[in-house]
Amino acid sequence: MLIGIDDIDWTALQHAYGDASDVPEMLRGLLSADADEREGALDALYGTVHHQGDVHDSTVACLPFLFEIATTPGPEGRGEIVELLRSIHGDGRDPEECDFWSDDEEEYARWCGLLARAEAEVTSRAGSLAPLLADPDPGVRRAVPRALVQLLPDPEAVRDALVARLPAEPDASVLRAVAAALGDLGVREPRLAAAVADALAALVGRPGGGLPLAALTALARCAPDRLPAPDVTARLAAEEVRAAVAAAPPAPEPAPSGSTDTMIGYLRTLRGRHTAGARAPWATELLGELHIALGDRVEARFALVTDQLGSTAREQRRAAVDMAGALLTGWRGPHAEPVRLLGELASRADPALAREAAGALRNLAVIGAPAAEALAERVARGPGLPPQARWHETSYGEALGALAAQGDRRAVPGLAEVLRYGHVPGELPEWLGRMEPGTAARLAPALTARLTSMIGAGRSSFAEALLGAAAVAAPEAAAEAALGYLGLDGQARVRARGPALRVLARLGGGAAPALPVLLRLAGEAGDPRTAAALWAAGGPGVTGRVLEPLAAGLGAERWQDRHEALRAVALVGPAAAPLLPALRGLAARPEELGAWSAGALARALWRVGGTPEETLSATFRAWDQLRDNRPDMAEIWAGMGSAAAPAVPLLRAELASSRRHDNDGAARGRMRYRIAEDERLLGYARTVLAACGVSL
Repeated sequence: MLIGIDDIDWTALQHAYGDASDVPEMLRGLLSADADEREGALDALYGTVHHQGDVHDSTVACLPFLFEIATTPGPEGRGEIVELLRSIHGDGRDPEECDFWSDDEEEYARWCGLLARAEAEVTSRAGSLAPLLADPDPGVRRAVPRALVQLLPDPEAVRDALVARLPAEPDASVLRAVAAALGDLGVREPRLAAAVADALAALVGRPGGGLPLAALTALARCAPDRLPAPDVTARLAAEEVRAAVAAAPPAPEPAPSGSTDTMIGYLRTLRGRHTAGARAPWATELLGELHIALGDRVEARFALVTDQLGSTAREQRRAAVDMAGALLTGWRGPHAEPVRLLGELASRADPALAREAAGALRNLAVIGAPAAEALAERVARGPGLPPQARWHETSYGEALGALAAQGDRRAVPGLAEVLRYGHVPGELPEWLGRMEPGTAARLAPALTARLTSMIGAGRSSFAEALLGAAAVAAPEAAAEAALGYLGLDGQARVRARGPALRVLARLGGGAAPALPVLLRLAGEAGDPRTAAALWAAGGPGVTGRVLEPLAAGLGAERWQDRHEALRAVALVGPAAAPLLPALRGLAARPEELGAWSAGALARALWRVGGTPEETLSATFRAWDQLRDNRPDMAEIWAGMGSAAAPAVPLLRAELASSRRHDNDGAARGRMRYRIAEDERLLGYARTVLAACGVSL
């Protein structure tokens, strides 16, 4: 094998770390009988000729030899080489979206040429991979189906080859790979989706080895209209997972030795640690893929996650906690039962799983009521050990945070204890804002003591959260603490100035004791934040001192300064009427405003007294430009009453959507959405529709 490898002048070729003279040794290493040596060679190729997905002239020179190794029966690890070939091919990558290292146009043109050569070379040789569908090595057979879909230019032939392989393939893991590849093919070639769906639908009724689960996932991706009814989809998927878990032995612990000192070895060991003791980890992963593929089909997804949370297998429950966190924050649906089950896990599971479940509930906040009793039970049992500074990283701390996030009074004693010296959550002001005023006020002593000690020591850590919480629970202490922070020196004052000014602006008349200090600050260097706090402290008596810096802020070059000015103008309200021409000027030049500032402009127009017509125009623009603006725009419309009728179509569409307002479908993984803001939006939307006499 590898005939002609020494006829190439590898020293004249380059890879990521210099000349490619070491590449022949790497290629020969792929043929070694020693598994560690093969892994080291493969890792070296990924790190040099294909470093971070890049392509060099040495990469192109490697391709004939990589194909020879992959297609010659005998060597171990050929499936991984097929995966390397897929990656080098690039699957239609756009050079303009890649991070090229040089601004030199000639260098860039040569690099683009290398990408094109690599893609063309892989494509021209890809036909040699088709016979590998029947290779004796199941690892090769697992890798080949998706490679054929990506690399071969004849999709009908690929479809026929994959379908023909189904009755002949004895390995369940390979059958799942073939089903996944058929799903890929249906997505890439919509004209073949119907025929692909026929083959996949037949697999749904072929139980065993997770094949129905793989087929359902592929159908959800390429032909969702061919899925069974939501309840049937959920039942079939759940049954397959339970059967797989029951039949499989626990995954072994990763070997303590023998792992190569490579990135591939590190990732393998990491995966081994993650799946150790789990049964059929592939089933858990495949169920996660099905969730993603189902997308907005929330009926099936909520049924799936509910079933999974009640599983007897710990790894299933753990995966379900993560999926529930994504589903419940990102989509609207029947949440009560999965929330209740999360509460049971947070209260009764082992500490690690309980912590994850409580963490998911903490994100759910305003829809977490079905878990409240279980969380309160866990919090009542106490932390087990005295609360530590990092209390929030424990199962008790997450449960306490989840209970507090609902505004539950039963969280107050625990919060008072940890506030003495521990971590201060950034969400603390929101938590207290959801409590009854008298309940939140019970935390006033703890907040006051913590603020006093920090200011006395000249520290400003946690200032934002502590001041915001004190503004809710202890307004007088918040004003005094804000003054204390404004009196600090050095970096502590710099870090705390913004939070101090913001809390004074929130306090309204409660900021009056700070008036002399704010007048002095405004005289030194007026800025929108100082002006907002000054207005809160002095009211109409300081209108002249307030409007001048706000007018300057509205005309500032930096968008941040304009944004702060718009927020302050909204706070001043009708007294800022002299600034209406400036606001209207900004509205007439929307290109000067960013998406965030579009929302701030709409709020300012509404609060100052703009006409309904111009305010509606500004709100529509802000609604379209940034999803995060939508709750505030809905609040404005709710304040307009029936005058907001032009917004009814937008709000009806929002209420009909299964997605939370800030879920645009682009994010995956551990993304969590702002569920409290979404629930606020839904409430205002219903208010507007009622005011306009429109049924939901």
